[in-house]
Amino acid sequence: MRFELYRVTISRAHRRVTGFVLASDPQRAEEIVVANEVELNQENDGFTVERVDDTLPEGQRLGLDALLECAPAGFASFNPQVGWIAHALPAPKLHLYRIEEVSGDEHFVVAPTGDVAAAVYCECVELKEGEARMFRIHDGAIGLKNEALRGLPALLEFGPVGLAMFTESGWSFKD
Repeated sequence: MRFELYRVTISRAHRRVTGFVLASDPQRAEEIVVANEVELNQENDGFTVERVDDTLPEGQRLGLDALLECAPAGFASFNPQVGWIAHALPAPKLHLYRIEEVSGDEHFVVAPTGDVAAAVYCECVELKEGEARMFRIHDGAIGLKNEALRGLPALLEFGPVGLAMFTESGWSFKD
């Protein structure tokens, strides 16, 4: 069965959030959103579901066919270097991981699992052919200052998956 990709825009009390859902039809996409809202104990002021797999620009199609053909129904996000990634089910929640290289460099990655975080890291830091780097993966929230923790739930709600960084203006994703 080939799934369809839907953009979901959820109205919260003080903001709007956007995510992507992989489902067989709009009704199933709505059911997935409602189940996720109940699971996360979130309140909303309504949401919209719009099919987008047939209208995405060429630059946002990397991995889309594999996602539509092989991934389970649920949430997904797009990373320009890696392409479309299904959030792991039964726990679609995203996590913040800290990649600590042996050389001392650190990178933050938003991903559903540590395995996906490692794959995203390896793609996004553009390793040269045959190059290897030693690194460890840690819980990224440990050791963060209070100001970085305040913006973390919004970052992890629907993603996207990818390399993230914290600056004075808050969390953002590296291109």
